[in-house]
Amino acid sequence: MDQVNRTTIVEPQETKRIIIRDFFALIESVPNKDDQASIQTFLRYLQSLLRIKQVVPPVVEIMTVIKQSKPLLYHAARRVTLPSSNLHMLFQLEMDIMLAHERLRQYDK
Repeated sequence: MDQVNRTTIVEPQETKRIIIRDFFALIESVPNKDDQASIQTFLRYLQSLLRIKQVVPPVVEIMTVIKQSKPLLYHAARRVTLPSSNLHMLFQLEMDIMLAHERLRQYDK
């Protein structure tokens, strides 16, 4: 999944739209399983989010939705993420699920 790298020369609003579309594509394609392939796909996606410099990705919203919609995947990925990893902090993020969906829908138009 090489999704987020397309966002280098795009305006900020469109960049966020691409991030959200890619996120929903990830939700559709990755099963809610704790197998190695699913975990690695999810963790690679999170790493790509952290590399985005042009805008601040809606990471809190994304983590909240993943935790609710793919709980097996979320907790399996959380278990394999070391406390020293740059991904560890993402698993500490959480917000109201309804607000997360509402904010993500703002960009997915």
